Amino acid sequence: MSLVAHFPAGVRNVLVVAGGLLDARATAAMLGAMHARESVRIHLLAIAPGPSGYAGSLLGGIDIAAALEDAARAKAAPLCEALDAARTPYRLHLAAGRWLETIERHARDLGCARVIVGDNPRRLLHRLVLRHDRWRIESFLRGQGVRCAVIHREGAARRGRVAIARNASHSR
Repeated sequence: MSLVAHFPAGVRNVLVVAGGLLDARATAAMLGAMHARESVRIHLLAIAPGPSGYAGSLLGGIDIAAALEDAARAKAAPLCEALDAARTPYRLHLAAGRWLETIERHARDLGCARVIVGDNPRRLLHRLVLRHDRWRIESFLRGQGVRCAVIHREGAARRGRVAIARNASHSR
């Protein structure tokens, strides 16, 4: 059973990108601490990339939408279980599509002030890839005009770039 929450108005939205590289327990602990400290609505996004047009044409007898939903749900399962165990409320969003565009659409549509890619303190290579993902998302969102902080762990946002973006928006 999921602890999908019904949140009051006036809370800040946070988008968490589910993936296989993040440490579900460490990310759930970070999100639980964030939820206890401030009023946030946690949106967990699991993305399954769709097949190319040619590959899709070869999958004629398969319900592609259902398969993609199952793949996205499986990707989110470890983090959902960790959040449920920590009794941290969240809302799960399953999506199929291009990774960056799907993150941008959800961040914009949900009005998220932060996008979190998670962390993996136990595995250095996973942590480096997650930091690179954070950079890719941050660059893409900035290029699309979406203003939000992108972090891989609490306190790890690039304060200089965020401050520059905020100052630039105030000077207009």
